[in-house]
Amino acid sequence: MTGLTSNFRTWHRYVDEALAVGTLTTIATGGALLGLGWRDGEVGRLFRLAGRGLLERLSIASGAAPLTSVAVGYLHHLVVATVWGVLLGLLVLPWRGAVRWLVVPCAAFGYFVLSLLWLPPIARIGYGVTGSTPFAVPVALALATALIGGLWFADEADD
Repeated sequence: MTGLTSNFRTWHRYVDEALAVGTLTTIATGGALLGLGWRDGEVGRLFRLAGRGLLERLSIASGAAPLTSVAVGYLHHLVVATVWGVLLGLLVLPWRGAVRWLVVPCAAFGYFVLSLLWLPPIARIGYGVTGSTPFAVPVALALATALIGGLWFADEADD
């Protein structure tokens, strides 16, 4: 029974750390999306475009209420970025030592390739707005930064 309790504690620790990575991912990629919008002259532009795309997919006219589009885009970002952060955190966190630090860029690059070639817009961080290389690169770099930040938490817990 002790082994079972130990395995549960280990799994529970990984889930806690993965949730922290998911939170960091949401913050970091949100900053990247805000920066991309700022570069184009409107800070919330990418959230507005993402929200508009989601609303139009549901046959809801979004032109009359642009703030609703921004809110929907931001909520989409919160959910999708957190899920991707948790999934990639669960992939990266079990590794130890230098291998863990090599897995981080591979995971971020893997997301980058998936987002450009295979993922449908609704499963991408930033919806369909980040479906091109100039918009996907900052998101992938923010994702890598969040994963590295999550590794700091995990390294602290390992000590």
